[in-house]
Amino acid sequence: MKVQSQPHGNVTVLIPHGPLVGEETLDLRHAIESVAAAQAARLVIDLADIPYLDSGGIELLLEMCHVTLSPHQRPKLAALSETCLEALELTDVLPRLEVFDTVENALRSYTR
Repeated sequence: MKVQSQPHGNVTVLIPHGPLVGEETLDLRHAIESVAAAQAARLVIDLADIPYLDSGGIELLLEMCHVTLSPHQRPKLAALSETCLEALELTDVLPRLEVFDTVENALRSYTR
């Protein structure tokens, strides 16, 4: 999985491309961990180019956004497809994640 990184002030936006399934989750995990370790920066994950995710993808998001990282390092998720939103709703994971409709709204949430 290709994961792009874009700095926005003191926030890094990660942009993964392709389905978040199986071994592909490791690429996103490494990208999240490297941003968190390198600068303890604020992080937004732009999921606009993720057409779907499986249980491994859901586990990764839950782990990275709720368990593994400290509260100030937990990523905010943005621009989820309807399919991904539905998967997170059906598994009752959505209420435990910070999800925004756009990257801009996720970035703005850091200034509140």
